[in-house]
Amino acid sequence: MMHSEELTEPGRQIFLSMSKLLDAAGLDYQGRFIDLGDRRVHYLDYGEGPPVLMLHGGGAGSAIWFKQIEVLSKTRRVIAPDHPVFGLSSQDAYKAPLLPYLLSYMVRLFDELGLSRVDVVGLSMGAQAALAMALEHPDRLGKLIVIDSAGLGRDFPLVFKLATVPFFGRLIVKPNRWGQDNYFKTMEVVDSDFAAASAYKQYAYDVTLSDGHGRAMRSSLAAITSFKGQKSIFTDEELASITAPTLAIWGAEDRVFPVEHGYRLAHLLPNVSLHIIEDARHVPFLDHPNMVNELITGFLNSH
Repeated sequence: MMHSEELTEPGRQIFLSMSKLLDAAGLDYQGRFIDLGDRRVHYLDYGEGPPVLMLHGGGAGSAIWFKQIEVLSKTRRVIAPDHPVFGLSSQDAYKAPLLPYLLSYMVRLFDELGLSRVDVVGLSMGAQAALAMALEHPDRLGKLIVIDSAGLGRDFPLVFKLATVPFFGRLIVKPNRWGQDNYFKTMEVVDSDFAAASAYKQYAYDVTLSDGHGRAMRSSLAAITSFKGQKSIFTDEELASITAPTLAIWGAEDRVFPVEHGYRLAHLLPNVSLHIIEDARHVPFLDHPNMVNELITGFLNSH
């Protein structure tokens, strides 16, 4: 178990805001670190039973799943890593081409955690990493739940495309509470006043204070997007070859990756069901945690 005394000052701040967010779901902090060779990864680990791996997207960290961990950990072991550059993990930038980088990270994560085969829930870039695993290592994936996934079309928010331009990039990735709040309200959620919203926003902001975070984010965004949009997009053939039973969940008003990306996924995957969630944006489990939890548990428990 990790203790906050072992952390740098920004790390302690992240730890405190993460713990506060987890506490909003009645969870005491349970987490540790693992070394994946060249990088240190922090992860949350709750419950017992068949494992389920929760992969966050390109922001904040593992504790965004606080409402899902609360429910799933009653019957499952729930593992939620902070991907590199986020949460308490080391600031090691993503490299181009993105998919091979995500895959090597995933395989090392699976190996280090002793996961031979696991159900996976992924949001955004986390869902893209899960789809890449389903494509290249289908034997290691059980059921797959993708939420507003990256990698399905060129569309990408202008702010992130601008972040790859030298001058704008430094401005955009600097810690900025107003910018973070604006992104939260316009891109992530419809209801920005849910019960734990202030704890969530504080956590997302504190993560940007890590030493080297701005540089790592700029470098990572250059691997993910150009001014033309997302660089790594799954082909029709690749998607059609993914056989894992898949549940796709999409916020109807997602402005990061529009719902058309969800329809493309649903059209091409052979074993998929798609649920569009009304009054939700890029992170539908913040707007509608109970509905999303029911979809996830119903799908994971079905035969």
